[in-house]
Amino acid sequence: MSAEKTKTDGNQATERAKEQFDNAIVEPVRAYGALTTDYFEQLFSAQFDAVRAFSDNSLAQSRSWLEVKDSDSLRQVIEEQQQAVRELSERLKADADKIQTLSQEYLKETQQLTTESMHSSRKQLEENMQKGQQQFQENLEKGQDQVKDSLKKGKEEADDTQQTSQRQADMSKKSTSTSDK
Repeated sequence: MSAEKTKTDGNQATERAKEQFDNAIVEPVRAYGALTTDYFEQLFSAQFDAVRAFSDNSLAQSRSWLEVKDSDSLRQVIEEQQQAVRELSERLKADADKIQTLSQEYLKETQQLTTESMHSSRKQLEENMQKGQQQFQENLEKGQDQVKDSLKKGKEEADDTQQTSQRQADMSKKSTSTSDK
């Protein structure tokens, strides 16, 4: 039965260790990985949108230059180009703001994950320390009980040995006194 209890205790300890590892390492890494993947997905999307807008705008400007036939059309193309530059500047500013906001949100969420992970790890450490202290106390009490039992058995054996020796000495005295007579 003791072997079965030891095996059960071992399985429970393994399960607790696995659960603690999952809570302390796997879950935070998974959450951080998901957060990072989402961040880069949004960042790349914003960058690709900006590049696409810039490319579309550049191609449109190139096409408008092909339609220049006189001074009026030249003036119109130049005005359109100036307007396109203003729009592109506004777009770049908006894209920079969007990327900055994404980065700030990512930083905030990363800090939150780190804080939660640290609190979880600290709580787990405190629980493990408390369990360790309890086990130590239990083992200490068991050890003290075993020492007391051993001392009691030793005293009983010593008393038995002393009584046996006393009887033998008494018998020896009797046989000596009987043989002296």
